[in-house]
Amino acid sequence: MTSTQSLERRYEVFGPFPFDTTKGVSHSKRLAQFWGDREADGCPGGLPDAVGVYVWTFKEGAKRIPWNIGITSKQGFKGRFTQKELSIRKLQDELPNAEIEVYLLARRTKTGGFSKTRQKKMNEWLETTLIGAALTVNRNLRNKAKTKYLKNAVVDGYLNDNEEERNKSARSFSALFKAQPRKRN
Repeated sequence: MTSTQSLERRYEVFGPFPFDTTKGVSHSKRLAQFWGDREADGCPGGLPDAVGVYVWTFKEGAKRIPWNIGITSKQGFKGRFTQKELSIRKLQDELPNAEIEVYLLARRTKTGGFSKTRQKKMNEWLETTLIGAALTVNRNLRNKAKTKYLKNAVVDGYLNDNEEERNKSARSFSALFKAQPRKRN
């Protein structure tokens, strides 16, 4: 088995980072503060310009709920987030007291730096994978694209089925995908 450190396709997770939702503060000022805070946090240089996948969340009590998942393949996180103003405003309208946070999944190069090149196919794969996982937690995920089959297809023992109605094969199949603790290599 290959060590996870030597894999060529690696994303490093950063966050969750809080995003200011103070009323009356412009989106550009919020972003300047957000990136300034990342610098102050000691986040590695280059993270704002890295490409990858981001996951916006809101808190419901102590629980973090995924709200929107997206990619940035042509520009870094910093450039992409300037375009998210409308989405964030919609969330604030729906949940005015929500604590918004974001995870950044930055693509790493073979040498360990942040990737700044187009990784569209790989980023789309990860985005779709995360959307599928997020839908199991939040059926009202903001994403509309890439969710048609994830929301509407039924695969006994795996996706959108009724657990109580599973036959023996579907129960066995379901157990196959349940997370099992194991020692990492």
